[in-house]
Amino acid sequence: MKLVLTLLIFSLQLLAVELPKDALYLQGNSDIGVILAHGKGKGPDFKVVKPLRHALYEDLEYHTLSLQMPITHENYKDFEQEQPSVNTMIDQAINFLHTKGVKKIYLIGHSLGAGMTSAYLVSHPKSKIAGYIAVGCRGNESKLISCNDNMKNIKIPVLDLWGDGNEDDKKYAATRSSLQSKNYTQHPFPNANHVLDGVDGFLVEEVESWLEERE
Repeated sequence: MKLVLTLLIFSLQLLAVELPKDALYLQGNSDIGVILAHGKGKGPDFKVVKPLRHALYEDLEYHTLSLQMPITHENYKDFEQEQPSVNTMIDQAINFLHTKGVKKIYLIGHSLGAGMTSAYLVSHPKSKIAGYIAVGCRGNESKLISCNDNMKNIKIPVLDLWGDGNEDDKKYAATRSSLQSKNYTQHPFPNANHVLDGVDGFLVEEVESWLEERE
């Protein structure tokens, strides 16, 4: 009887986990999921995250969950105040994917999304994230949500991508070059801008290759 009650409570807890507000979810056919976070002032179906969330679902049959990140600020210090709620949202996304049978989860962040997801990983070193992909990793004028500063404190496997035609992205990437190792891979897209216009196919290819190596 006790076992039945325990299973019932567990089942109800799973049913209670909802999709994060305004997030976009594609239900895959594997036990691998990806959580994506867009850049400043954008949305869960904007550049960089859009081609990835669709391709990983269609090509690899992964579950993809693209978050609606905070967008109401200009000052990065104000975004910093949003970090606790972002941490909660990522935890909710992880729990939601678990209810869908996902066993391995990767995290992808672009620009400010990379800053805030990197801050999550630093403050949650025991989270159920198997690997991290940062695109356009920058300083973001805040130590807490500076992807560039946070990278050295992230211990899970990392794929570090950027458009080499953007001088800021190129500069920040150069400061992280010493982090390269078996678990830390850097890859530039020649002549590409911060949102990787025109190189969606190369972005997808690089990300899918890195993820498939870890299956």
